[in-house]
Amino acid sequence: MKRTFFTLSLIGTILLFSIAVPVSALDAPSISSVDPAYGYNDESVQGVFITGIGFNVTSSLGKVRLIMDDVSNISATVTAYNDTSLTCTFPISGKTTGDWDVVVVNRDGQEDVLSNGFSIKSAIMLNSVSPTSAQTNDDVVTVTVLGTGLSDIEGMYLYNADYDNITADIISQTSIKVIGTFDLYDTNIDTYTVCVVDYVETTKCGLEFEITTDQVGSIEVMSSPSGAKIYVDSAYMGTTPYTLDDVTIGSHKILISKTGYDDWSKWVTVKVDVTTTVNADLNAIQTTTVPTVAPTTVKTTLKANTVKVPTPWPTDTPTQASALEPFVILGAVGVGFVILRKH
Repeated sequence: MKRTFFTLSLIGTILLFSIAVPVSALDAPSISSVDPAYGYNDESVQGVFITGIGFNVTSSLGKVRLIMDDVSNISATVTAYNDTSLTCTFPISGKTTGDWDVVVVNRDGQEDVLSNGFSIKSAIMLNSVSPTSAQTNDDVVTVTVLGTGLSDIEGMYLYNADYDNITADIISQTSIKVIGTFDLYDTNIDTYTVCVVDYVETTKCGLEFEITTDQVGSIEVMSSPSGAKIYVDSAYMGTTPYTLDDVTIGSHKILISKTGYDDWSKWVTVKVDVTTTVNADLNAIQTTTVPTVAPTTVKTTLKANTVKVPTPWPTDTPTQASALEPFVILGAVGVGFVILRKH
């Protein structure tokens, strides 16, 4: 009876103690690592694994967020949890690039901050590939891919659904460039897609690369006059006379161009181990001389403009006689009288 009473008293004491212990007495969280430690801002990042101790977070209580000065916080969704690890989804699509602090907040409000624990990077974009083609059985083909968000790329390969991937050995890389070499020995002739992948298996594809036949022939190009520029399939190759070696078999457009002459072009078929001869007879551009017309002088007679002043319409208004008018009248009468006497 005494033993039973003691046991019940002990249990009651433990229960009372546990009730009296405030929630804040729980261990504070401490973040050790975040994996992956970065993502691209074109989509959400799932499966971010946060390790540490003292985590007391559930899917509905407690918080995980990313913070950065002068921008809004990013709240994560917790998909799995225990006291030493959290699995989250970071909705970073369209968010500001840069280094963000990772914050874990327990249900009791205690938190820990891992400074610069997660980086948001510019989305992976593939802008160009050079060269755009190579021959099968070429065992060292150096390919350069330009784009953005390429600093964490760990792999590059050629993809075609009908064949195995052709993987490159990466030589160097920056945020805007990846250089690698491909071994195309015994590869299939076809069009492939260039793909890159980072260490968390984020994959981006989108550029075309063609593997062509390694069977070649030659084209001997001559022209009259010589010294004309040679273009094969729009690519400048040299000046005439010139022999083009290692030309892929098949049809190619040859264009010959020289200043002062009309362009000359022709499609030729290159056969394996055969030299095809092209001889262009260029035609001089015909220039038309327009004769100069001598200016003509037209004699022009200028006439003075005669302006006829209309006679004013008589008015009924009486005009006051001038003081000189009687003398003028008498003078006129006198002259007339003298003329009559002479007659």
